[in-house]
Amino acid sequence: MNSPGSTATSAPPSTTIVEAPVASVKLLEDRAQVTRKARVRLAPGPHRLVVDGVTPLVADRTLRATIASAAAPGPRLDEARVRRGWLAEPEVRPNDGGPHLDRQRELSDELESRQEALAGLQKRRGLVEKAVRLFVDALNRELPRAREPDEARWTGLEDLYASLDGLDREWLDRRSAIETISRELAGLLVRQRAGDRSEHRLTASIELDLEALAEGEHDLEVAYTVPCALWRPAHRATLRGGEVRFECEAAVWQATGEDWNDVLLSFSTARPTQRSAPPILADDLLVLQRRRERRVEVEVREATIATTGEGMASRESRGLPGVDDGGEPRLLDAGVRTSVRSDGLMHRVPVFSFAAQAEVDRVCCPELTPLVHLRSRQANASKQALLAGPVTLLRTSGYVGRSTIDFVAPGEQFAIGWGSEDAVRVRREVREHRERSKLTGKQTITREIELSLSNLDDQPMDFVLNERIPVSEIDKVTVQLVAGETSQPTSVDDRGIVAWKVVLPPHGTRTIALAYTVTAAGAVQGL
Repeated sequence: MNSPGSTATSAPPSTTIVEAPVASVKLLEDRAQVTRKARVRLAPGPHRLVVDGVTPLVADRTLRATIASAAAPGPRLDEARVRRGWLAEPEVRPNDGGPHLDRQRELSDELESRQEALAGLQKRRGLVEKAVRLFVDALNRELPRAREPDEARWTGLEDLYASLDGLDREWLDRRSAIETISRELAGLLVRQRAGDRSEHRLTASIELDLEALAEGEHDLEVAYTVPCALWRPAHRATLRGGEVRFECEAAVWQATGEDWNDVLLSFSTARPTQRSAPPILADDLLVLQRRRERRVEVEVREATIATTGEGMASRESRGLPGVDDGGEPRLLDAGVRTSVRSDGLMHRVPVFSFAAQAEVDRVCCPELTPLVHLRSRQANASKQALLAGPVTLLRTSGYVGRSTIDFVAPGEQFAIGWGSEDAVRVRREVREHRERSKLTGKQTITREIELSLSNLDDQPMDFVLNERIPVSEIDKVTVQLVAGETSQPTSVDDRGIVAWKVVLPPHGTRTIALAYTVTAAGAVQGL
């Protein structure tokens, strides 16, 4: 029995195929959020909208659909779901009188006849080869008793060998022709088997069940997340005189199964899959032990001076390699509309660019490399941060190499290396001498560093030469320069960097010396 005011049967919803192309894509570190948009006109009543061409990799839980209208009230969306299925292509079988089958039969007959001819040729060659052996045996038996050489016999032997060579060449030609026919016949068989096999392909579509309360046009938006897509920062820097033009790009890879044609791309450093959990505290065990002789244990360690910009404090980054956002999620928009095919290849997408005045100089750190490098210092003149990533280097002469940068905040200074100056040669020699006092145990370590510089160019070369000395963090260890044995440095900072401003004349040489002592008390161990 039907309740008052209800109908006996409800009208089935009308199914409408909607063309909803991809309008925008937000790329994350290992996935992408795809948004499709369409404008549909609906009559009052229930409807089922179907969006075809969706990749089967879509994550069902992330599906979100909205439909809005300028007129009120708008349609009511009841359900949104992903429908997957196997699409079987009809079997395509060639007819008996088709050109492929006729060619296959023709090749089979020709291959059979050529193989029979080759077998006959092989028998003829075997007979000629046997005749040659018998002829040679006969000559060997007659030569000891022959008084005069028989030229006719030798001529006959040469004719047999010539016949044998001709048969070998003919055999090779026939064999090559048989191989050519076999390859063509194998290709036809492969195409025939491909045509006989039906193709099954997994497809997906999005179905939306809704009810329109009034007739009109409505804006449909469908969003979902797909895997097999990622991006990484990539940069390009061009040096012209004292100006650096810096271009920030995004390297995009996607193999989602659907092409993104003329879409708006955005790039996010957010990590929605990163787990958030408090650290687990462990128990501290306190134990008693005998009092030991008081000693100071020290060790020599390498300390990173800066990981971003120049002279900044070290920042700890817990991001993935190449996606260092400074600890704050950032969203970058592409500068132009872009098309990215689902081919798994890299596509470079421009994001933003800026030009900045640079301080260009040359620097050499012989402890790391005996080369003099061209360096530029400039500021990030954009309103966006530069993410860590590779940098392609260009100069007026063209491509000169690749480098990398760390995270650079807006307005922060950063440096770029532009390659080495091959005309300058640097040789570094280190000598060390240790002494220990027998009475107090005081330790003295003396290190002497000699740097030999030479300029092979016809032009003068000026650069900054950097060396370093240890920096002590305790009072029981002191480090001092030996003034009498050290070339007068230009500057010495609190990080232990000793710098000289060097100007080498054409084909000139210079020697720079650095000497320092490390003095430690007798109770210090580990040096």
